[in-house]
Amino acid sequence: MIETLQSTASAWQLAWCALVVVAAYTLRGATGFGAGVVAIPLLVLVLPLRAVIPVITTLGIVASFGQTVREFRHVEWRGVRGLLLPTIAGAGVGLWLFKSLHPELLRSALALFIIAYALWTLAPRKAVLHPPRAWLAPLAGVGGGLLSTLFGGMAGPIFVIYLNALNLDKTRFRATMSAILFLLALLRAAGYGGLGFYDARAVALIALLLPAMLVGMVLGERVHHGMPELAFKRVVALLLVASGVALLLK
Repeated sequence: MIETLQSTASAWQLAWCALVVVAAYTLRGATGFGAGVVAIPLLVLVLPLRAVIPVITTLGIVASFGQTVREFRHVEWRGVRGLLLPTIAGAGVGLWLFKSLHPELLRSALALFIIAYALWTLAPRKAVLHPPRAWLAPLAGVGGGLLSTLFGGMAGPIFVIYLNALNLDKTRFRATMSAILFLLALLRAAGYGGLGFYDARAVALIALLLPAMLVGMVLGERVHHGMPELAFKRVVALLLVASGVALLLK
């Protein structure tokens, strides 16, 4: 395993990866999403995308499982059930497109939409607009499943829009987001495994970065409990802006 890591990246590159994972999963522990948004663009600076995708997918499974089990009673399961079939459909299409397309235009359009939505949520206003839920769940499921498999993650902002429409408090928001991302990560892992992404390099990186992920989740848990509701919503909105910028620059 050591030889595999040495052939994959230098010592400083591996140290960079560990720092990125700690930071990304501190955000994930605090907000319930955002690890892929932070980690994927930064890890791709030093690692091939085909190595990053299975690593972040697997770390996401572990992080989401722990969070979902711990906060199971807070999960809004009605909201999760509405996403299941659309997400499966979107993930299937995404896996098919992943092998044949370079979706720069789609990524740029998504980034601009996310930034615009985040700025809208930060803007002062007297009334809050609640999108119609009848079509929002199918769109969020298909869009989240498609984008997650296309980009190896980064679907969190799509599900943020959906969960914001459900008007959840920060605890239920985080728990429900973790449950959604856990189920989606399982689906993605099966698909990526079928494409042969889980090679010796990926397994070695997962083993190296798993402790860094656990450290980040513990730090994020402390941040979450000390964060007021309004501050939480602002952090989520700013994270959406950051994710949009990251997608534009990726």
